Amino acid sequence: MERHDLPTGVGMGPMTLMSMDAIQAVLDAAAALQVRRSEAAAQAARGELTGGEVVAVGMGAIQEWIQSELTTCHENLSVRPTGSLSQLRASLPHNRRFIESGARMVSVFDYFGLETDARLLLANEPIGDYLFGRAPVQMKIFDRRRVLLDGPSVDGTMSLMVIHSSACMEAAWRYWEAVVESAIPVEDAGISDLEVLSKRQRQIVALLASDLGDEAVAASLGVSVRTVRSEVAAILAALGVKSRFAAATRLARLEVES
Repeated sequence: MERHDLPTGVGMGPMTLMSMDAIQAVLDAAAALQVRRSEAAAQAARGELTGGEVVAVGMGAIQEWIQSELTTCHENLSVRPTGSLSQLRASLPHNRRFIESGARMVSVFDYFGLETDARLLLANEPIGDYLFGRAPVQMKIFDRRRVLLDGPSVDGTMSLMVIHSSACMEAAWRYWEAVVESAIPVEDAGISDLEVLSKRQRQIVALLASDLGDEAVAASLGVSVRTVRSEVAAILAALGVKSRFAAATRLARLEVES
């Protein structure tokens, strides 16, 4: 694989059928990168880091630094071991703006490190190249010249390092290529949009697809209108959509595809 032509939509089948060889390649590359990261973090803690620097300390400062850098960055290759629904709801709007500015972004999330509703949100994200794979080490590569890695603990607080040394960049590229080879596009992961909904919520979505109003839905289910409206709000949040029409359309699509 050439570094100038990294794939953005590749995979090896459903997550349950991932090649063990591909997974092992990720783990081996992750271990090698962790060695480089640990070496750099130890040097940074001693004030002896060369080929890089600690750029931010604390989660707030780290996020602020990254968002600032992205305003001048043209490509962001990202690997995330974990993710929650709240984290993705905060980050996805920034990602959309980054992509809409003309920049390129590919993000790989560890499938098993994501909350179920976070997987669902990613699977329905319309903008960006998102993949599920094995991703044990968090990393970003900016413009193919700098790798962002966890830095040393500073007074008990996490920090962020930006490294551009050849040894660390080489390890980062090997890790990235292994991760991408083991990944599949989020839309191919076989995630049902309805798996996070309760039986009543699924019934409500089905009724909404039939163009029934709140009163008719409530009468059909024998519940109050207030209950229906509360459930609709929960459905929209769970499906990551903004309108009842979008939720109903998604159900209709799933029924056609099933």
